[in-house]
Amino acid sequence: MTSGLRKMHKTMWIMLIGIVPILIFLSIKSIQQPVLTDSDVSLTAKLSGERAIIDNEYFFMSIDEEEDSNTLKLILKKPLKSASSIVYEENINRQNRTFLGVLDKKGIYTFELNKLTESITIYDEIKKNDIINIKL
Repeated sequence: MTSGLRKMHKTMWIMLIGIVPILIFLSIKSIQQPVLTDSDVSLTAKLSGERAIIDNEYFFMSIDEEEDSNTLKLILKKPLKSASSIVYEENINRQNRTFLGVLDKKGIYTFELNKLTESITIYDEIKKNDIINIKL
């Protein structure tokens, strides 16, 4: 290396020493939503009046029963292996499924349920099979 290249090399490394920490700080600061860790999801307190339905390594589901409607609280503890997971409710006569929402990443989901809901189904749209079917 010539002396000019050595000076340029030294100058570039000194600039990188200052620029890289600033870029790391700005990238961390730019995260908009709070990030949930496994411990945050597992330590979510159970509210009074809720009835727990299922609690396993992937899901925690509970229903908050009210006079006019029910609220399903679903905590996804780990990401599901299926890329397209859809939540349906089935009524008492099991003739139709009602779309509730989509599960995409780890977190807390809430869905409004009908009073006549008999079961909750999480369905894999790509493989065309049920991931889990829960009777209420």
